[in-house]
Amino acid sequence: MTNHDVIIIGGGPAGMSALIWCHSLGLRGVLLEQSPELGGQMLEMFHRVLDYPGLVAENGRELRDHFAAQLDLLQLDYRTGRKIEEVDLSQRRARSGGEWLQGRGVIIATGARKRKLGIPGEERFEIRGVSFSATRDHSLYAGKKVSVIGGGDSAVQNSLLLAGICPSVTLIHRSDKYRGRPDWLKQAQENPRITIIDNAEAKAIEGGERVERLVIEDTRTGQIKTIDTEGVFIRVGVAPNTEMLRGQIELDEAGFIKTDQRQQTSVEMVYAAGDVCRPACLSVATAVGQGAISAKDIAISLT
Repeated sequence: MTNHDVIIIGGGPAGMSALIWCHSLGLRGVLLEQSPELGGQMLEMFHRVLDYPGLVAENGRELRDHFAAQLDLLQLDYRTGRKIEEVDLSQRRARSGGEWLQGRGVIIATGARKRKLGIPGEERFEIRGVSFSATRDHSLYAGKKVSVIGGGDSAVQNSLLLAGICPSVTLIHRSDKYRGRPDWLKQAQENPRITIIDNAEAKAIEGGERVERLVIEDTRTGQIKTIDTEGVFIRVGVAPNTEMLRGQIELDEAGFIKTDQRQQTSVEMVYAAGDVCRPACLSVATAVGQGAISAKDIAISLT
């Protein structure tokens, strides 16, 4: 067993920020990331990044490269390709690669993943007509009839992006209340290429070799309707990566970790930062700030 001041689980922006701040505060931190590279959801950002202060990047990967370069400059201890096999939050320790690591504090920064619908055809047609990012895949659907599922910023923004190259875009949302920015929603409502269907839930994706149809159900009447479509973009939010933590820490109804304003969880000396704790604003900037807060409060507690 090796001892550390802080064990950081997750190598997205929250985890990388926490590791940098541990260094600045004189704490011996180690970061464990199960993927072969750092970045987390930053690697799923295919648009130009204009909202991170002081640094403009062409996409999330380029922004990640700046973060990773800083870790290397400071010679910090991060380990990629390290799947967490077991974690004992009450004892502040984790096992990875058969090795137990003991910490005085733990920061959970496991992030979130794109939420799936769990309907027939979703997995079958992935990369054959089902996509989770119009920013990445929109050029593949130029001139085609497509559908977008969701009611938040991403769904509305994807619809507007696709309308620039597709003759017909159908935006489908399970209610008539949208979480997306009002100005974007107004643009979508006024765009002649976009048809909006409220109070509808996707039930199945059908086709032969590729997507051909989307089956939806009216949430008020139960009426089933089939829409001809060549592409389905699923933008229904994110799901937290907290499965391995269930039963050890307090989660909300959707599985996100509950924290206080200092990022403390229900377990003593265990903190959470970034998308895994459902921040009010899902962004790199928010994750970075929460990682810093977590490390700072651990430093205060250990003095």
